Amino acid sequence: MILDQTIERHISARLLADNKEKEGNHKSSGKLSASRLGWPLQWQILHSLGIDSTPIDAYTLRKFLRGSTVEDWLVSQIPGIVETQKFVEYRKTVGYVDIIVDSSVYEHKVGIIPHEVKSVTNAKFARLNGAPDDQHCLQAALYALALKKDWFAIDYVAADDLRVRTYVVETKKFAGRVDSIIELYQKTKKSGVVPVFEPLYSWQKNKMYNSFPEWSELKQEEINEKIIKTLAQNA
Repeated sequence: MILDQTIERHISARLLADNKEKEGNHKSSGKLSASRLGWPLQWQILHSLGIDSTPIDAYTLRKFLRGSTVEDWLVSQIPGIVETQKFVEYRKTVGYVDIIVDSSVYEHKVGIIPHEVKSVTNAKFARLNGAPDDQHCLQAALYALALKKDWFAIDYVAADDLRVRTYVVETKKFAGRVDSIIELYQKTKKSGVVPVFEPLYSWQKNKMYNSFPEWSELKQEEINEKIIKTLAQNA
């Protein structure tokens, strides 16, 4: 028997190359995005300045691809879709709404509202335990605010067995936090200062998941010196 790794290596190389090209073509607008509302302020500012984050490995890219494939499948099954991938902006914070759905054919019936579609592992699906992820709510709440909707929904699909769970949430429960995050980001961006790292969620403390590990343990003075050098090198 021969174990041939040609296909495995080819796929990994292709995923890495495609992602490198995608990142190379992306130009930051300097605006905060809805998907990063739950990021630490330091990460938000560094990203807006075009500072390189930790490279994504082939394994993670495969997980992203798997999640995207499952999410596309779920969208194809959802009833009442009015629009997909709608660009929205709220207080200079931007994003794309996965789907806008007419809830008249649903149990909750709260009008036409934005839905955020998320693929998660079976383990994460079990840990939801009757409530949607806080970061996902911030993202979806911004979409609802941009569209002036009183409600939003988050659709979770378990990637392993395609179970689905939908949470419908009042926008006002997260509106104040969304506004506060945006205001702090804009104030900090205007100041020109990259702040010290302060995690908002426990997973952000894990160095494995740190998007900017070289910056996370620096003091303010060290950050000030490093950002000047980094921006000069990138100019």
